[in-house]
Formats: sequence, structure tokens, C-alpha cells
Amino acid sequence: MQNSIKFPDELKFLPDSSGVYLLKDAEKVLYVGKATSLKKRVSSYRIPKDIKGSALLKRVNRVDFIVTKTPDEALLLENNLIKKFKPPFNVRLVDDENYPYIKITDEPYPKIQKVYRVRGEKGSYFGPFPHGKAVETTIKTLRKIFPVRSCNLKIGEEKTYQPCMLYQIGLCVAPCAHFIGRGEYLKIVENLKTFLRSEDRSIIFTLTREMEEAKRALQFEKAIVYRDAINSLNAIFSSQRVVTERDVSFDLITCELKDGVGCLVKVTIRNGRVVSLYPFILEASYDKREVVTEFLISYPFHATSDTLYLDVLVEDRDATEKFLGEKTKHPVKIKSVRGEIVKKVLELGRENARIHLENYLKRKGKETPGVLLSLKEILGLKHIPVRIEGYDISNVQGKFAVGSMVVFTNGKKDKDEYRRFKIKLVEGPDDYAMLFEVLSRRFTNDKETFARSLPHLVLIDGGIGQLQIGLKIKKMLNLDIDFISLAKKEELIYVEWSSEPIKLMEDAPELKLLKEVRDESHRFAKKYFKELHSQSIRGSE
Repeated sequence: MQNSIKFPDELKFLPDSSGVYLLKDAEKVLYVGKATSLKKRVSSYRIPKDIKGSALLKRVNRVDFIVTKTPDEALLLENNLIKKFKPPFNVRLVDDENYPYIKITDEPYPKIQKVYRVRGEKGSYFGPFPHGKAVETTIKTLRKIFPVRSCNLKIGEEKTYQPCMLYQIGLCVAPCAHFIGRGEYLKIVENLKTFLRSEDRSIIFTLTREMEEAKRALQFEKAIVYRDAINSLNAIFSSQRVVTERDVSFDLITCELKDGVGCLVKVTIRNGRVVSLYPFILEASYDKREVVTEFLISYPFHATSDTLYLDVLVEDRDATEKFLGEKTKHPVKIKSVRGEIVKKVLELGRENARIHLENYLKRKGKETPGVLLSLKEILGLKHIPVRIEGYDISNVQGKFAVGSMVVFTNGKKDKDEYRRFKIKLVEGPDDYAMLFEVLSRRFTNDKETFARSLPHLVLIDGGIGQLQIGLKIKKMLNLDIDFISLAKKEELIYVEWSSEPIKLMEDAPELKLLKEVRDESHRFAKKYFKELHSQSIRGSE
């Protein structure tokens, strides 16, 4: 049964039991989570851990919750609700729909195919993979070893088709032409699944045994197929990086986070060799445990081994193991990183995660420019000012009064995020009251606040008086945001923690950026003021 309470006023009504909770605004589900204690977990959201948490908190006004009998039940329900609602604040892969899977279909003569969604429980899924090319290359290689079909023919016992070119080049055994019995074909399919699940050398022993049986039965063409498959597999294994001579097999997942973006890397070790290393970019929080836990719940088919090492402790490990076992149809044991071999693989995973994350941030222009890092140090800011909002007021003796909000993201103008305000509540020339109105509307108006990301830094055109207005809003609304003001002429910077302003060198890049934000907010406010003034003149003619 689903219950609902107001947030945060009715938190005391939450039960101290396991279950799933849905954080909601007036229109939709924002976040889905599970908890062994609903009361403790949901109450913890009153104090956000980071900018993302702060943005979530400002939007939540209701909490729906469902009590479950066990953590196992909560985990399954959470997974289903995340799939159903696709909440914007849950961890998810960047370009989620562009991460493909390999699917072996569930039909009399199964086929191998690339898909972009796991639909229902029919068929066996492996992945996701980092990109489509990786899947296509993998399928092409696998079909040389396990020549299963990829066509869309409806194959049954009653109809025979003409074999296609793929049969001629050895990539399919043509079950459509009944050149192979169903039992033999399904044996190839099972060998393919075994290899995809384990990727270890045990499949070679299976193929060798079948090759010898074919020889004894004088089925030499079949024996040649097995021989070629064994040779191809040996070539694959010989090219893999060796981390140990010991016969160990396991999966390992690690994660690196930066500026609200994460790179999760899964390393697959089979028989002491690295058989795959896949990076995944995620829209993440600043909590590694949350990222890894949600990844396993959302993408369980990555648990391909019986042993899965994680460098963070997941919540409800027993429930997570049971969930992964049910999804992958084999037991999964989650372990903490320990031992020289596993630590060696962990460092390999972390190094790759860092490299892929840095490359992604550079490609997307999300890397933190040096000027923002130095601004944080020079001005004693709590946050790196990735998103700066600049504010200014424009009027003539209180007439045609307007306010402006401009946005700089990573030091660059972000004009799609600009907003202008027509002063509604202040009469007469009172710039402080007008600024208070503008900031209040920005940070308390539900529609406005929720539609935009929260800034890391607010810069106000003015001096100590303007800063005091900003700090009043900050205290009143409990905002985890840095506020400063920049006065013209002497270009003095007023900060929260000092009674004395800061003066930077005229050619300092940090000052140049702040001036650009301040001047842009002034220009934008002036432009709106002129529009209103012109409209008034035209209206009086």
C-alpha cells in the first residue's frame, strides 16, 4: 500500500521499517530510493550533501512510501519504480539509450542480436557495452567461433529456406536450411552463452571434448568447425593482459566522481587475464556508494561472475546479492577489495576511470577552468563557481524598474539560462528592496527555482549594501550558495567572511571574469529597462 506525507512537515509519521520512498514535487517523481529504515533515510534529506542534493531538496514537497516485509522486496520494488518513472535525480548513464546489449533470443532456434533496451524477461542479455561498435565487433568475433544466426526468419520444422551468404563465409550454420539438427544448434547456443557469462578457458575444454567426439563419429566437417573455434579462442586469450599466473576469475567495479559526473569502470578477470575493461559515464551525485549501488540495481547484467569486488560497501549487501542472482540466473557474492591481485586490478580500474572521466569532461567542455579554481581560493568560496549568476537592478527614480539574472557556466555565457524580472512590489527608488524582490523570486518561486540549476556563486552589481541583501536571502532560505558583490570604479569585491573588501590586480583573469559577469548583468538589465521605457513612450503617443 502506498502512503503519502508532506515534506518536511510530516516526517515524524514515517515508519522505522524497510521500504521504498518516492520524493516528489507537485507534478512528478524526482527520486526513488530504498531504505532499511524509511524514517532515518528520508529524514536525512533535510541536510543536503551537495549541490545536487540541495537542488533536489528545494523541489520536494511530498514523500510517497511503500513499506516492504524485507530489504530484498524493497530492492526489487525500487528497481521497478526507477524503470517506470525514470526519476531525474537518480543515477543514470549519460545517453542511457545509446548503451547497447547483446541479446540471445528465446525461441526454438535462438539468434544473436544487438539491442538497446532490456524488454521483459524473454531471452538472455549481456551488457550494457560502452558503445555500439564494441557490440558489433564482439558479435562478429563470436559468430566466427559460435556460428549462430542473426536473421529475423521464423524458423520451424515445417519450412526450409535457402541458406544466405553468412553460411558460405562460416558465420552461420544455417538452421533455416536444416543443415543442422535443433539439438546440435542449441548446443552451440549454450556454448555461446557460457562464454558470454564466464569468458574463461573452460569453454575450450568443452569444445575440445566435442571435437574428439565428432572425430570418433567420423564427423570430420563438424570436428573442423570445433577446431577452428578452439584456435580462435586461444588467439583471443593469448592477446589478453595477464595480471596473475593464478587461475582466478572475478569481476571488479570501481568509480571516480568529479563535478557531479562519474565514470564507472567494470574490469572482467578470467583465468588471471583481463578479458574486458568497460567504462561508463554517469550523471552522478557526490556519493560513490550511491552511484555503485544504483548502477548494480539498474544494470544487473554486469554481474557476470560468481564473485564481484567493489571498492565501496553497497547498502543491503545480502539483498543486492539475491537481486543480482535472480536477474543473472547464477549466484553472485559481493566482496570488499583485499589481496594483492585484486588491489592490482583495482588500481587498473581506477586509472582508467580517471582517464575516461577527464577525457569526457574535456570533450563536453565540463572541465573546471583554472580561473574558477583560483577564484575559489582567492575569495574563500565554499564551492568551485562552475555556475555563476549575476544580478543587477535598472530604473530611473523607481520608474520602469527591472532586474536581470545572467548565467556563466564554466566561465562562459550561458544565454539560454538568462532571466529578466519586472519589479512588481516596490514603489519609488529603492534599489535594495528591488534586489530583495528579484532574489526572493529567483529562489522561492517554485516554477523558477525548479526549472534551473542552483548557482554555486551569486555575484551582485554593487557594494556592501547589496551583499547584505544577498546574505539576508541566503540566511532566510538556508541556501548553500556563495554570495559576493562587485563595486564599480575601484572594482572592490565584497565577501561574506570579511569586513574588508578584496582588491585584485587590474589584469588578473579572476577579476576579468567577475567584471564580465557584472557588466553583462548590467547590460541585460539596461536592455530590458529601455524596452519598457520605449513601450511606455509609444503607448502615450
